[in-house]
Amino acid sequence: MRFCPLLFPLGFLVTLDLVNGVHLELRGKTGIPDLQRRTSLSGLQISLEDDQNIQYMSNITLNGQTFDVVVDTGSSDLFITSEVPGAVDQHYQASVAYASGGAAGEVFSATMDFAGFTIESQYFIFASSAQGFSSTNGLIGLGPYSGSVIRDIGQTPAADPPLDRIFRSNDSISNFIAILLDRSNDPDEPYPGDLAIGEVLAGYEDVSTQPKLPVTSVMIPGNQHWMTLLDENGIIGPDGQPIIITTQVTNSSYPRNATVVFDTGFTFPQVPSYVAEALYGNIPGASLMNIGGIGEAWSLPCDQELNATFLFAGIKFPIHPLDLNIDIGNGQCAGAFQPFSFDDAEGGVVMYDMVLGMAFLRNSYLLIDFGSFVDEAPPGTNAPYIQLLPITNSSQASVDFAEVRSSNGTNLSKVNKASTTTSTTSTSSASTSKPPTWVIGVIIGGVVSILLLGSCIYCCFRRRRSKLASASTQIQPAWVPYGPQTYRPLHDPSPQGASDMHMGPNANPGYAPKYRNAWDAHY
Repeated sequence: MRFCPLLFPLGFLVTLDLVNGVHLELRGKTGIPDLQRRTSLSGLQISLEDDQNIQYMSNITLNGQTFDVVVDTGSSDLFITSEVPGAVDQHYQASVAYASGGAAGEVFSATMDFAGFTIESQYFIFASSAQGFSSTNGLIGLGPYSGSVIRDIGQTPAADPPLDRIFRSNDSISNFIAILLDRSNDPDEPYPGDLAIGEVLAGYEDVSTQPKLPVTSVMIPGNQHWMTLLDENGIIGPDGQPIIITTQVTNSSYPRNATVVFDTGFTFPQVPSYVAEALYGNIPGASLMNIGGIGEAWSLPCDQELNATFLFAGIKFPIHPLDLNIDIGNGQCAGAFQPFSFDDAEGGVVMYDMVLGMAFLRNSYLLIDFGSFVDEAPPGTNAPYIQLLPITNSSQASVDFAEVRSSNGTNLSKVNKASTTTSTTSTSSASTSKPPTWVIGVIIGGVVSILLLGSCIYCCFRRRRSKLASASTQIQPAWVPYGPQTYRPLHDPSPQGASDMHMGPNANPGYAPKYRNAWDAHY
């Protein structure tokens, strides 16, 4: 999209350090509270805690100072919790509310560097007393400008969110973003991600050939989000049958199509209670309960593999079993697609049916074309749309689940941690319940190795006493295969032979990613 720069004062222009689109690395962090529900998602009534929350982070700079901020497609404002040297006071205040806290304070402006762009006089809230952001320096919203509190109060395009400033002032870049949220079994970077502005990640170019899903508009402009329609009855449940969906959206023309919001600020997707029950209610041992650290959710057996598929424009999006049944620690697992309900905060007007957060987004590559949702877009600009590329391979996902969820319910993060310790440490820190078959196999192998070593020593002693030439004997520990009822731990290499099970001093780290990371080609 091309805009005439003469329409805007020079102070509003954005300079681009890179001519083409740019990529920004995202880092997933756990334990950042209070972003699960925001009042801009009006009517959402859930009870969530923050212990299991994950947020994707990146760096920005304001007047040369670096800040680590949450990247959030579900809101549209920028706020910072620390003072920015040299920032200019804009002489008005703004506040953004979240589940059990929020950010409020004076609006300032400063020179911002973000993803290779320099934005002069970018407005932001200095929220020195923000609640629930002790682990971060703030948040940058990537939602539509119409949802921006700073813009609404400021009543000037100068108060637009950063992405609008970038798109409006640069004719060298297309006005879309593409987001990959991912997971790896690298213990140092368990949740990699990528934000691309104006281009797509290498290996994911097929997203541009996917159907263009129109962004649906809401009755209350301040609550506009990146949202579209799911196919009619567009969720295939674990039983292989479509889940019958009836929309709750007020005055919707599509009664069997759910309106869904794509929101990177939600760890757990929010779905109607009947959808959550269809996904989890028929599982033996499952029960709906209040789970510490999560809130109301379906408690599940950790070894229960589930399948579910979402459909957009006829394209199937399989959900990884590890994103349907999540390990929350202490031998507990829960359904990540969480039931919620609405209240009457907006006079009974319901604007969406589901919020598809990280557990869905880790299974798709998301492209959002802002189109006419860019502030002051010229006449004739295309309507905004969304494109989705499925990136989960169902067969490989089943293998991944088996490797991660061994019979004792060990989760991915614990397996990675265990891979950095010795077998003795791993055994002593395990549960006091009956040891799995592979542990018994290792013990037997160790006993056999000791007996063989004793035999060698005895032979050497006899040969020395016979004045024969001594020879050094080396014995490799026997390779013990895993039992037929156990899963191979994720951090172990494939059992191709005993010699392949030992790494030299310069070998690669012991983990071998079973998930794609943000820089690998998709399936």
